[in-house]
Amino acid sequence: MVVLMLARLPIGKLALLGIRQAARPVAKVTMAAAERSKTFQECCVSASRLMQTDRLKLPHDQAVQAGCTMLGEAVVFGVSATALIYEYHRSKDAERQRQEDAREEVRREALTHHAELRARLALLEHEIKGQREEMAAVRAEVARPKRNASPVRGDKYKRGKSGAALSN
Repeated sequence: MVVLMLARLPIGKLALLGIRQAARPVAKVTMAAAERSKTFQECCVSASRLMQTDRLKLPHDQAVQAGCTMLGEAVVFGVSATALIYEYHRSKDAERQRQEDAREEVRREALTHHAELRARLALLEHEIKGQREEMAAVRAEVARPKRNASPVRGDKYKRGKSGAALSN
């Protein structure tokens, strides 16, 4: 049962969840390293001075702590965003491939039907040719004079033994 459930879960989304969970410890390590860095501390204090108002004046330690927190969140956000973008492009590629496969299947079916139609057309053309030949033979038979034709009734000329016409 568990295997069936795992088979249905999208691996990409599970990987994204794992990456996001792994990003948190990385963010903590980055925050700890940044907190010890003099350059980072100076950047945080300078940034806090740019944002100072009459109501908000951060001491040095709070400015460094706020900068470390923002850095940690930026790391988690950056890793999550990268993983989401990757998953998005992967799903788009999969969709594009499905569409291409569907188009290819339609092309294959069309070619198959085209070949079947050509074969049927050739068969019908052969049948028509045979029918035309039969029609020509029938027309020729009808047009040929009959050999043993008896005289037509009401013929005003009677024929003698020699076949010459005699008048009444």
